[in-house]
Amino acid sequence: MTGRRAAGRAQPTRWADAELAQARQALENAADGEAARARLRRLPKADVHCHALLNSPLASYQTVLGHPIPPPPPRFSTFAEFAGYLAAHLFPALKTLAGTRSVLRAGLERMAEEGVVYTEASIDLLLPLHLDLPADAVIAMVEEERQRIAPRLCFVPEIGINRRVPPAKLWPLFEAYLESGVFGSVDLYDDERAGDLRDFRPFYRRARERGLLLKAHAGETCGPAKIRETLAILEVEVIQHGIAAAAEPRLMELLAERGVQLNLGLASNIALGLTGDYTDHPIRTLLAAGVEVALGTDDFAVFGTSLCEEILHLRRAGMALSELAKLRLAPPAPFSPP
Repeated sequence: MTGRRAAGRAQPTRWADAELAQARQALENAADGEAARARLRRLPKADVHCHALLNSPLASYQTVLGHPIPPPPPRFSTFAEFAGYLAAHLFPALKTLAGTRSVLRAGLERMAEEGVVYTEASIDLLLPLHLDLPADAVIAMVEEERQRIAPRLCFVPEIGINRRVPPAKLWPLFEAYLESGVFGSVDLYDDERAGDLRDFRPFYRRARERGLLLKAHAGETCGPAKIRETLAILEVEVIQHGIAAAAEPRLMELLAERGVQLNLGLASNIALGLTGDYTDHPIRTLLAAGVEVALGTDDFAVFGTSLCEEILHLRRAGMALSELAKLRLAPPAPFSPP
């Protein structure tokens, strides 16, 4: 482990004119999905909303477990059903360090093959407890995989905090993650109806002191008020999801004025029943209001939609190239792709 902090706080950028021209060529005939995907893979992309151990093809979990896994439903009826699927079918593959490494590696490889050159992917604070290992063992594995994939993909590990878990239980692990210097951002996740944001202020205060990028899930399962509360209490720079902001023009104005970025997971939003489909997804409303929007695959193992496919879905749903140009799809600048 190097002890050097992975690059953090650098925000993704928009595609340059030359890249937009390539995207236009790729999307001219979006009906030919494979040809369009092949062209889109050549464009450098940033995936900034990704849970690293839920980021792999289902086959990677099946390989670790040694048996088939039932596919997820196209739509979950509740957030609890979604969580139940993870617990029953995916988490058992993460019971050993070797299995966890295998799943992490498969996800990073998948992104690199798709043309993703930069990702902020979260590693859960609960992982050492889940594996019954010291935090150092998990951190060392993450750093080894970060260095292994570095020639092809800039992997910035993110500290994932589960808001359902008592903060006192997480604090020692959080300190160990911070002290390692491996992580570049922090995210509070899970059903935002759980927990009290004020209990996590110390985590965000420490992360800010260390120069980490501050994120939190909000405006996914709750309305605009939860976004306002998250901004006020945790002072985050990035909201994961945040699609509820589209229902409140003044909140969108506030996000645009402050430059708060929303990292959307479109396939995730649809599968969890937060929006109907790509046609009525509020991404266009957010972009029209001047809100900074980036994309992420969230949990590819469950939602199964790559960044290339997200772009294709948006195009087929009528998104114009001028709207696509507003999305922060490219890696941070300055940045030299692998």
